[in-house]
Amino acid sequence: MQNHLLQILALFAMETPVSLDAEDIRNEKVKVLRSMRPLQLDDVIVGQYKGHSKGSKSYPGYIDDPTVPKNSTTPTFAAAALFINNARWDGVPFLMKAGKALHTKRAEIRVQFRHVAGNLYRRNFGTDLDKATNELVLRVQPDEAIYLKINNKVPGLGMRLDCSDLNLLYRAR
Repeated sequence: MQNHLLQILALFAMETPVSLDAEDIRNEKVKVLRSMRPLQLDDVIVGQYKGHSKGSKSYPGYIDDPTVPKNSTTPTFAAAALFINNARWDGVPFLMKAGKALHTKRAEIRVQFRHVAGNLYRRNFGTDLDKATNELVLRVQPDEAIYLKINNKVPGLGMRLDCSDLNLLYRAR
C-alpha cells in the first residue's frame, strides 16, 4: 500500500486538532494510527497479475519480466479492510486497494458506514444489508474527487430504496 493512502486515511479519521500547528495535526494522526486494529489475514487479499491477450495485443505477466524470478510470489495487488478502534469509527471498515497493471489506474479510500440499529427498510432487503451500505469515497488519482454513495427512499407511497451519488469532482470545480 502506498504511504500517501495511509496518510490520507489518518488525516480523514483524526479528531479535530487543538490548532493547525503541524505538531498538533501530527499528534492526532498518530492517535489514529496507534488505534488501528492489527491486520488480520481475513481482512487482506493479495495477488499477482498474470499475462493475458486482448484482441491482437498481448500483455505480459509479472513473472514474464526478465528481471523477476520465474517462481516469484511477490504480490502486485493488495486490498485491505482497516479498522480503527475508537468510539467514532468502531466497526467501520476503511477499504484500501492498490496494485500494478490493473484495468484502471486509481488510488482511493472507501469508508463504508455502519448500519444503524432498527433499520426500517430491513423487511424490503431481508438480511442482505450490503445493498443498503452508505459509502464515502476519497479518490486521490486519477480525477481527484470526493463522492458519497447514499441510499434514499424512492419518492412515493412505496418503501423502496435507491442509491444516489453526491459528487465533488475537482476538475469540474
